[in-house]
Amino acid sequence: MKKIYLFFSLVWVVIFSLNAQETESGFKIPDFTDIYQIKNLSINSYNSDFGVAYYNDETIVFSSTRKDSENVSKRWEGNNQFFLNFYVGDSLVDGDVMRYESLMGEGNSKFHESNAAFNRERTKVYFTRNNFYESKKSLSSDRKMKLAIYIADVGADGRWYNIVPFPYNSEEYNNGHPTLSLDGKTMYFTSDMSGTLGRTDIFKVDITSTGTFTVPQNLGGNVNTAGREMFPFIAPDGTLYFSSDGHSGMGKLDIFKTDSDELELASVQNIGQPFNSTRDDFAYVLNDNMIEGYFSSNRPGGKGDDDIYYFTSEKKREVVVKKVEIQKPVVCKNTIIGTITDEHDQSLLMGALVEIIDIEGNTVFKSTIGDTGAFLFEAKCDQSYLIKASKPFYLSEELKINTTNEFDEEIVVNISLIPEVIKRGDKLLVDINTIYFDYNDYSINKQAAMELDRVIAFMYKYPRVIIEGGSHTDSRGPEAYNLTLSTKRAEATVNYIMKSGNFDSSRISARGYGETSPVNECVDGVKCSEEEHSKNRRTEFLIVNPESIQQ
Repeated sequence: MKKIYLFFSLVWVVIFSLNAQETESGFKIPDFTDIYQIKNLSINSYNSDFGVAYYNDETIVFSSTRKDSENVSKRWEGNNQFFLNFYVGDSLVDGDVMRYESLMGEGNSKFHESNAAFNRERTKVYFTRNNFYESKKSLSSDRKMKLAIYIADVGADGRWYNIVPFPYNSEEYNNGHPTLSLDGKTMYFTSDMSGTLGRTDIFKVDITSTGTFTVPQNLGGNVNTAGREMFPFIAPDGTLYFSSDGHSGMGKLDIFKTDSDELELASVQNIGQPFNSTRDDFAYVLNDNMIEGYFSSNRPGGKGDDDIYYFTSEKKREVVVKKVEIQKPVVCKNTIIGTITDEHDQSLLMGALVEIIDIEGNTVFKSTIGDTGAFLFEAKCDQSYLIKASKPFYLSEELKINTTNEFDEEIVVNISLIPEVIKRGDKLLVDINTIYFDYNDYSINKQAAMELDRVIAFMYKYPRVIIEGGSHTDSRGPEAYNLTLSTKRAEATVNYIMKSGNFDSSRISARGYGETSPVNECVDGVKCSEEEHSKNRRTEFLIVNPESIQQ
């Protein structure tokens, strides 16, 4: 089977037909099989799986040509496998990876992606991708697509976005396999650009404080040979690991190491067995603890084309970390500080329920507000959230917010809830606008109908509530007349509600109070303005059993 091999097979297919090289006379391959154990991962497929990068101690990113729902449309003509996509997996204590999923966001395209490298803060990722321009090229183009390096921002949720090309990409040559120095100021990569000593060499560029790159520099003849040098990796102790078929080895590509500080002087060492075999061995990475990691190989006995292998040392050894202190990635978070208040008087609402829902529809926070009337939630950076607030006797409210990409940012939100009820003395009433009737009339006009529809909605929301519709008049006119008029108005409102809402008659009753319950001092014999009298001409809806309303 033709191999997708090392991802550079897109343009260097002829290289992969090379026979295994014999070791030089007198050269002995070191054997560390008594120190290191290797294991073929459970997730390896029949196709090609390789190129692990540590996102953190529990999560890895790797590439695969496996068939799944995200990778079913096109095959690469080089080996008739699907195009390489990135996958994210959970690394277990024993190094195996049992659960994985396709990388979300912009990291995967319709062509190849492979070999990611993260900065120490896990806020940026450098990776290899086909250098394609959809408006100019397609798979049917006569001109072969090249490989290129791309840089992306990494969100708090692990998604890649804001992808930009490495400025030294070209349609004339290939770049790929990026890795970063410990301080993040130097990027090493593989290329066949002008100035290579062999088929592919390892180069480096400095990354300035503004994010620009210096001119690529070849690592020189101590590292690079007339063959292929590929897959560089800077270990936590500063050692440069890479694969080569130009240095003395066991077969095709072997894994080598050298001191990245003294590249022109330091010796290049074959790391030996069990890492190297008579086939291709490449994409070596170490964890920060320096005693475990992953590499890739197409050695006999695997599950597919290229397989990922986990290795670990059985012997503890002192780890000396050069240049920078090893730190775990800092997780970017924002703090959402919120209050729930009454829209009418801006008082804090104790007992309100707050729910926060992420962009995937998952409830990530749910709490009842205490006596402070406030809530606090640590949110991921650069995310969208929906905040829902509710409380008995209030209309529920929703608010969408976006967090920032700034560490430890505080986002203050206030949600005001509109009350559905009001207290008048010891009574609890449905909160509606005053219903006005024409003089000496009890028919339901348009304005009254709008308010009564709010009462109907309230009764639907609280199906066990019992309402009394009570009408009141001002003190002007005979007392008996006012009682009769208020009773007719109360009955008219209740009939409208019963007819429109189709409620059982046991849930609502009508009562006329006449002029017996004024809300001010405007009784018989007291001179009041028309505005003061109008406050007593009202229809109220008393909640007979307020205990029936549940959260």
